Amino acid sequence: MTARRPAVRGASILAVGVLTAFAVYQALGVNLAPDFFIYRAGAEMGLRRESPYDGAKIRARVADQYPEEPILSAECGFFLPPQAVLVFAPFALLPYSTAKVFWALLNGLCAAAVIRVSAGALAARPLPLPLGGQLLLPLVLAWNYLTVAAVELGQTSLMLTGCIAAGLWAFDRGRPARGVALWSVAFIKPHLALPLVPLAWYLGGWKRSAALVALVVALNLVGATLAGGSPLFLADYVAYIGSSHKAVMFNRAGSNPEITSWNRLLFALTEPFAGDRFLIELTATLTAAGYLVWFVFVAGRGWLARAKPSAAWAVTAAVVGAVLCAQVQAYELLVLALAVPWVRELYAGGFWVRGSAAAALLLGQLVPLDVAGPLGIWTHRPLGVALLAVLVLMGPVGPLNRAPTPPPVAETTTTARRPEPGRR
Repeated sequence: MTARRPAVRGASILAVGVLTAFAVYQALGVNLAPDFFIYRAGAEMGLRRESPYDGAKIRARVADQYPEEPILSAECGFFLPPQAVLVFAPFALLPYSTAKVFWALLNGLCAAAVIRVSAGALAARPLPLPLGGQLLLPLVLAWNYLTVAAVELGQTSLMLTGCIAAGLWAFDRGRPARGVALWSVAFIKPHLALPLVPLAWYLGGWKRSAALVALVVALNLVGATLAGGSPLFLADYVAYIGSSHKAVMFNRAGSNPEITSWNRLLFALTEPFAGDRFLIELTATLTAAGYLVWFVFVAGRGWLARAKPSAAWAVTAAVVGAVLCAQVQAYELLVLALAVPWVRELYAGGFWVRGSAAAALLLGQLVPLDVAGPLGIWTHRPLGVALLAVLVLMGPVGPLNRAPTPPPVAETTTTARRPEPGRR
């Protein structure tokens, strides 16, 4: 095993290096990353006491930067909460070209955190992979369709997943304050990060969960005061999200086949015979209701198991619930990389069929729609997420509890107790 470590470490470094080099190339040589441009522009406006939720100003900036993309400039907006002004402030203070390079380096660092945690840091007793698997896993995690898409679009998926992974690492090392700070960054996408609140409670108690909520609230109040002059500026964000987010066609389940949530699956399965009859666009209320239902299922599964679920299973339940209950897009499926330790626990516990099914469902999400579509497969993202949710609820929550135990070793003449001197 020791001889393998340099090779495995080298594969991880290579995977992160290739992704980082690609991201730096995109930053220096290509005028892409429109989402990062919007996030930075919104933070820059906030630092100048201008509302980042002024859609006309954002669209004008996007049109100037991407004149060849009229659809993009018409279908965009700054939809992040006020705390994002603080998160992206360091990039807003830098020239745009320099900010893109630092953003690329940050994506590489976050990919390294994801690889470290997914390599087995969460699993109670992960199955040792063959050398080929150990070399391949970092490459698959860092260099795939979803990571490339996230880099090209300038999305926050790698940063969000990396902060969650690094937070888990910090919690495991007894540094809860650092872990809470890292997890708070994920709330720039609050609909996706919401399961972190009960997960923090489960992994570290109510104080950790309360600290996370308090920090997120404080960051948003400070961001609102900075951008709008008052904490009440939060109301502007809520009003803007309610009226504008679904106005963008990329954010609608009816027009974007890459949406992963349950409502997209319902629409895709019923559209051939019902048209738009069962089309549901998720609101904040419906998203919260979906999370509540998912939480009841997860809690019920843990209760029926009559055993404490493992940390890896709890993390998997959280990230699967996030992409099932929230109306998110394909690149945000990167959070499912945090389910890899649970898959390794399944194998370690002797659940080879379920482990293989989970691995297949995760790998299926890496298939581009351009490849699956010509084969007549247009619903593999929401369907794969739904099947993974079923597997999480029906599979073992603590695989190690059911792992076969080795039979007792019979005493032999070499292991039997010998009489002490002087006794017969």
